[in-house]
Amino acid sequence: MTVKAQKQRSKHLRPLQKASESEQVSLRQEVIRLHQEVFRRNQRRINESVYGYSAEFLSYQSTYENAVSAYDERATTEELDKALTNTNLIYFGDYHTLTQAQRSYLRMLRRLPPNRPVTLALEFLPGKYQKDIDQFMVDEINEAQFLDAIGYEAKNMFGTWDVYSEIFELAKERDYRVIGIDTLRKGSGPGSLKRRDVYAAKRIAREYRTNPEHLIAVFIGEMHVAPTHLPKVVLDEIGQMPEQGPGLIIYQNAHQIYWDLQAQGLEHETVLVRISKYEYCIINTPPIVCQQSFLNWLEMDDITQSIDAVEENFKHYVGLLVKIFNLDIGDALSNIEIATVVDLSFLKRLQRRGDFSKDDMLQIKKQILGSESYYIPRANMVYLGNLSMNHASEEATHFLRHVMSGCQEPLNLVDAFYARALEEAVGFLGSKMLNHKRKCPHVPFFVKQSRSRSASQANKDLARGVVKHDKMMRGEKVRGMQSIYESGPELFNQITHVIGYQLGDRLFYALMDGTVQMSNVRELFFEHFEEEGTALTTYLHWALQVRNVEIPERL
Repeated sequence: MTVKAQKQRSKHLRPLQKASESEQVSLRQEVIRLHQEVFRRNQRRINESVYGYSAEFLSYQSTYENAVSAYDERATTEELDKALTNTNLIYFGDYHTLTQAQRSYLRMLRRLPPNRPVTLALEFLPGKYQKDIDQFMVDEINEAQFLDAIGYEAKNMFGTWDVYSEIFELAKERDYRVIGIDTLRKGSGPGSLKRRDVYAAKRIAREYRTNPEHLIAVFIGEMHVAPTHLPKVVLDEIGQMPEQGPGLIIYQNAHQIYWDLQAQGLEHETVLVRISKYEYCIINTPPIVCQQSFLNWLEMDDITQSIDAVEENFKHYVGLLVKIFNLDIGDALSNIEIATVVDLSFLKRLQRRGDFSKDDMLQIKKQILGSESYYIPRANMVYLGNLSMNHASEEATHFLRHVMSGCQEPLNLVDAFYARALEEAVGFLGSKMLNHKRKCPHVPFFVKQSRSRSASQANKDLARGVVKHDKMMRGEKVRGMQSIYESGPELFNQITHVIGYQLGDRLFYALMDGTVQMSNVRELFFEHFEEEGTALTTYLHWALQVRNVEIPERL
């Protein structure tokens, strides 16, 4: 090992200092300021893009926003489970363009006792197609026939089929009933919200009378679930107070509640708040991420607008991260190229360059097919396989690290493993600075996956590799560690991706609780890993520094 490498190693092994209270406050204030700046920017774009806000719609929206303007106190998942047990009506608010919102509903269903009789009342489905829904639930028609029958379109306002297919799968597995509660899609715009409440209420009330022993789990747009909206209309239709109360209302990610939590430094550790005896709000996504999902949906109407908007968003995220990490990138952004799945002509340009091998191109095409995003340093190009804030901000962070460090590749296989893990860690950390609620699976998930009978062999191999690496990091004697480093390109990339995300997640919470200083973390943007031993030492150093950082509960 060279003298330079030895000096670098000793530098990295110096213990880090904790952030002072004033440094923590300063970092929090800067992040809050930037988040609210993005929120205002996004809201302007939404308001400019959406027309036809009637007085009725604005009044309806105002009633909803008043309902979620404040909360009583933070709540626990155990309290929510008890509330779910003590009701036979649930109103679960949906932010249609946010996949996390639909997954949250699915997670709530999975928390219910498997043998409890349940009816899912879904706005995703027009009630007109109830016969088709019933046939699909007993497998008289297949998935393709069902989607064709209900007129499903991939670009719709009610979320993607990917998540709903899991909801239907669970419903079939547990013998749930499913009913549609939306009116016909045509003409069901903003001005018809009250009419849609009336229609949905009639369908729900009929189900309540027909199957009184069932829990009815309503899943509908967030504004509908305000107490004086759909829940009140349902009570009017039923004509009496249900035996177990008027129903449980579960909102998601109300922005004023999120800002209040953030001002108190509680947004990371809070997953649930109670608004009233019958109202809760789940906090799983920052408001700016919800907004961006809606903007992405809007912008896909026009391919040209979408490409322009993607480039604008990417550069905006770079600017925010530059401020957060206090970086100076000069005019580096002027030469960056942004590519998306909308236009794959960049593949021909890469081939014509002559410095991308056939294997390189195959790997790039494989990532495209997997809807992955990545930064290609050699071409100074960002490819976004997904237009989400998570993907764009992660690649913006990779771009920044390349600009600041040059990202020379280490020659040693072990160092290459940890260099890539550190790249993934920095990328995840950057995305987490903008989306505090972004999640990644940690070791307990992979322990279960490694033992699962239903997991594929590829997933088991990944899980076992991650678990084996964790045991080594905890000082246990592990056989065959070299096999992880020599596992082949695909598994090599998967394992480094996972352990990198896990480190990035802990780095974020270490920053937030003051375990480490921003000035220390900032150094990761400048690190060079081409010297033998540097990447390994750097990874071990940071992993040990943050190993005891707590990851907040998730819901």
